[in-house]
Amino acid sequence: MVRCACRVASISLVIGGLIAGQGQTPLPGVNLDMPAEEAFLYRHVPDVSVRLRSGERVYLSQLWARHPQLIVFVFARCTGICSPLLLSLRETTEIVGGAGEEYEVLVIGFDPQEPPEQLEQLVRRAGLSPPRGWRFAAGESETLHQLLHAVGFWYRRVEGTDQYDHPGVIVAVAQGRIMRLHVGGAISPSALRAILRELRGDRVLNYPVPDARIAFRCYRYDPRTGETRLDWGILAMWLPSIIGMSIAVLLFIISHKARGG
Repeated sequence: MVRCACRVASISLVIGGLIAGQGQTPLPGVNLDMPAEEAFLYRHVPDVSVRLRSGERVYLSQLWARHPQLIVFVFARCTGICSPLLLSLRETTEIVGGAGEEYEVLVIGFDPQEPPEQLEQLVRRAGLSPPRGWRFAAGESETLHQLLHAVGFWYRRVEGTDQYDHPGVIVAVAQGRIMRLHVGGAISPSALRAILRELRGDRVLNYPVPDARIAFRCYRYDPRTGETRLDWGILAMWLPSIIGMSIAVLLFIISHKARGG
């Protein structure tokens, strides 16, 4: 019942955000394109400081030195994408596990006027308690724009409201570099597992969308579990070589016997 109510609330927030999005006026110099992952992969992330809920001022390098970071940008008053994205990430990290051990989630408020406590209230409004392995921080106005620019995040004021228009972005950072950039209002367990494998330095296989026209594949990849297994395609690939070698061996034996006779 709680999760059902959370989803209903999230849908309401999205609808509200769409309604509020009418009549927006873009701010000068704002790039309103959705961030393209390939344009930002392996870029260095500026080692800027943020303010934690405790009031402590820490640099991002202090955090990614301990664990890879999944960085999410939100603002506490958001009636649009922020709550659904955090809710999706919370549910997905519960399914996948490892938060606080393999990686950490860092929720950064891009409105410097909002303290970290307000970001936690945003999470609670979505029906969640502050999860293990999550941190809430406020960006500092002096350096925040450097961080946002480096990862392709933008925002603009919605005219006549206290809202901002902005994309939903999760930035996966390991040792100060962008390893993955997930754009959207939700994240699936398979997408998060792929991101975590990338953060660990594991090989991440691309897999095609299931298609009845593809009769044979060398490997089959299960995006739900991240496991791969051999398929009939590997036999089809090696079969001509096996047949050719068998024929060559057979001809050699026949020729050898013929000479002996």
